[in-house]
Amino acid sequence: MIGKLHDAPLNLLKMDALLRRLPSHHIRYEEVKEQLKKYSAGFYGEKSIGFPLSFLEEKRFMIYHDLRLYDGTHHFQIDTLVISQHYILIVEVKNISGTLMFDPIFNQMIRISETKEEAFPDPLTQVERQRLQLEMFLLKSKVSWIPIETLIVISNRSTVLKATHEINAITSKVIRSEYLPTKVKSIDKRYPTELLTMKEVRKLGRFLVKHHEPLDRDILKQFSIPVTDLLVGVQCPNCARMPMIRIHGKWLCQSCSSVSKDAHLKALNDYALLVSKEITNQELRGFLRLSSEDAATRLLKSLNLEFSGANKGRRYMLDIRQF
Repeated sequence: MIGKLHDAPLNLLKMDALLRRLPSHHIRYEEVKEQLKKYSAGFYGEKSIGFPLSFLEEKRFMIYHDLRLYDGTHHFQIDTLVISQHYILIVEVKNISGTLMFDPIFNQMIRISETKEEAFPDPLTQVERQRLQLEMFLLKSKVSWIPIETLIVISNRSTVLKATHEINAITSKVIRSEYLPTKVKSIDKRYPTELLTMKEVRKLGRFLVKHHEPLDRDILKQFSIPVTDLLVGVQCPNCARMPMIRIHGKWLCQSCSSVSKDAHLKALNDYALLVSKEITNQELRGFLRLSSEDAATRLLKSLNLEFSGANKGRRYMLDIRQF
């Protein structure tokens, strides 16, 4: 059973909003575009293991995606956590194309292409660190001891896997996604002792979700981009041009003539992701390129947002959504 869905990470949503709000000639545009490409590949790779995981018995396993916890010293991220009555399984997903060479001597993973070799951090070291951090987290939280297993799942079917040394050790930990259900069955055989009831499994899962701390970086600071560099205005949902203009309570695209009643929602979502989760009437007019204070007031009232303050100092609280 799924205990926590695989929602898009905040950083991915922020990068997507940032790229759409940067002029294509901006000095950071290509850098943001490349980072977004990498994050997107990782996210969709992580989501793709939903299919092989669906073959696990719902009554026996609780599955939690995208957990970020704090062990008392450092935060650590887990792509997917599978909890059973017998053990916990950490699943680290890699969606990397090309030929991957695992090198345990230098603790690295090398991607080999026709033109170059590129080094990546060693996933085996990564999941072992996650295992130790999760052990520390559970120990400090006074959770009953339960063994923790780790797996690295390669989600890209075209990826070629190789190893320089210790092939047996690597193949016991690195698998293709379609082999995941079979691998889980083999792990089951190593842990016949029931350590938790299913009630305790679900309780542990709720505890982990309660302590989940999503990564929330200032994306503009991360890329050293001033807020004044952002493109403002409502983006057309049809052709992606901006700004749309407000006419008779609707948004009209000046490029493709599309009309929308609620295109401002995504623009305000962009503002919450990139600038602030609070906005004033004046700030809304500036970001949506609305000239009328009354129109901005009516729009804000229609959203039924929580607010603080009064008159011109009133600040409205924006919710971040996934469009």
